[in-house]
Amino acid sequence: VELGYMTRSQVIEVVRQQAVHGGRPVIENYEILGKVGVGAMGAVYKARQISLNRIVALKMLPPSLAEDENYIARFLREAKLAAKLSHENIIYVIDVGESHGVYYYAMEFVEGRTLKEIVDEEGPLPEKEIVRVALQVAKALDHAYSYGIVHRDVKPANVMITREGTVKLCDFGLACHLGIATGATKTVIAGTPNYIAPEQIRDDEVDIRADIYALGGTMFYMATAQPPFTGGTNALVMTKHLFEPPRSPRSLAPSISRYLDAIILKCLRKNPWERFQTPAELIRALERVAARRHPPRTLRPTLRRYRRRR
Repeated sequence: VELGYMTRSQVIEVVRQQAVHGGRPVIENYEILGKVGVGAMGAVYKARQISLNRIVALKMLPPSLAEDENYIARFLREAKLAAKLSHENIIYVIDVGESHGVYYYAMEFVEGRTLKEIVDEEGPLPEKEIVRVALQVAKALDHAYSYGIVHRDVKPANVMITREGTVKLCDFGLACHLGIATGATKTVIAGTPNYIAPEQIRDDEVDIRADIYALGGTMFYMATAQPPFTGGTNALVMTKHLFEPPRSPRSLAPSISRYLDAIILKCLRKNPWERFQTPAELIRALERVAARRHPPRTLRPTLRRYRRRR
């Protein structure tokens, strides 16, 4: 209650059911086992789906937001958008509902670490791993794009790596359908300052190229263990996204190839029309790097430009 995750009446209802389930709190068909983390739209818990006796992740909208119809609509929209997607590189949604004023949805529980945790603990990743992870994220974005869905918050903390090494894109809390804006997302800038595309900062119409920009920033982070732009405040970082060209990742991580360097910088172009236009285009470029073939023709001007700076 003090942390704002539940109201007193909700706690009373949960406690009433605890005696039936070994003293653990229960929300409808889900026994809460422990807190996992906090996403864009609420806290996430490890839970057991009682009817099927399986472990799931349960996301709940905090009571402070559950009083706002816009946030309720946004939370339910997140669940419904994610439920449209079925792809090995996207965490899938199982159920959505409401119980005694608690809005929740259940999704696949993933054992693993976020990309941010891995890089923070182990440092920059080798090129082979950068390309492997980026390819899987790009494939997840390509699948979402086929349904007209833009994630809008791609970042290292929203990329999970399972114990088996599979990459999972998660947290569609800021996602939207192409061409559709909602009141719940127009009151604030949607995105994370370190990885946000310039057009999101300007509140322009956003499409899949904003996700490509954010994936470029995420690749930059994998290569260098730092985001493309840093600064003392979020406002300063976002100003750099708008007006300052990014550094070459190779200037910080000389071990990466000039081809991967060019791909990352192409993703991070200020003008969306100068980036890869679709995830499929980015996938083809990354596959060329993985196969150690020459980069596609569209990258060569970028490569020449950065060669002249040496």
